[in-house]
Amino acid sequence: MKENFKSKEYFKPCLRFKRREHPYDIGMPFSWWASHYDRHFLNNIYERNESEFDAFYHYHLSHFLKINPGDEEPEFFRHVWDIVHDGIAKLIDDDKIDSKTKHERTNKQKLHLRTFVTYLDSIDRFNARPSQIVIAEKDAIIARQQQQIAEYQQQLQELNKLEVKQKIMVEESHLSTLIDLLQQIDDLTLPSGRFFLKCDNTSPYYKMVSKYFSKGGSPISKETVKNYFGDKEKNTPPKTPIPAEKKLFKIVRVDPEV
Repeated sequence: MKENFKSKEYFKPCLRFKRREHPYDIGMPFSWWASHYDRHFLNNIYERNESEFDAFYHYHLSHFLKINPGDEEPEFFRHVWDIVHDGIAKLIDDDKIDSKTKHERTNKQKLHLRTFVTYLDSIDRFNARPSQIVIAEKDAIIARQQQQIAEYQQQLQELNKLEVKQKIMVEESHLSTLIDLLQQIDDLTLPSGRFFLKCDNTSPYYKMVSKYFSKGGSPISKETVKNYFGDKEKNTPPKTPIPAEKKLFKIVRVDPEV
């Protein structure tokens, strides 16, 4: 005896002889073949904007999980993925290139479905798509990461060339004297009236001191040095002023013609 096959319901259908309860329901308010649910699903996709794809997908996913206890999203995802790709293949097979109107409509529908495929690819957190696609994507990701690693290694090698074996040691009680000299340098002007050095902020100065100088042989905290500099952008004064007794030197511009 031949057993009747009853297909699983994946998408929320429009009730017969009633208007759609929700725009995402598939089917027609009057008679329609339930066996053609895939075509009705695709037709509803054509009506959706890209911004609706996520809501549309999850609307039907919620219905699927509700009426199919024990089933999980990967099965639903694979079914949607198959239907959409079958729809694209069907559009290609049925394309009427000699008909301007039909060919134009086909191209728009293909683009719409391919955009939906891009959305599906973005939410496939369980690798439910065909293995060859998932593997190809992972291979591409690995290749990009290997390229990035090579670039980072090259950058690291270049940065290591700037490292020093020994920092310049400042007399322990005269860190503020060094800062005073740097502040003077920052304010120097050329005979033309232009600034000798120009920088819109002070971070290069305090980072340079912290990186390349030591205080009595001990590291210098970047935050400690930063407190000696004000914020040029916010026009705020330094938190730590330089004591007058530490201002031991004065940088003076020399006129070469004298």
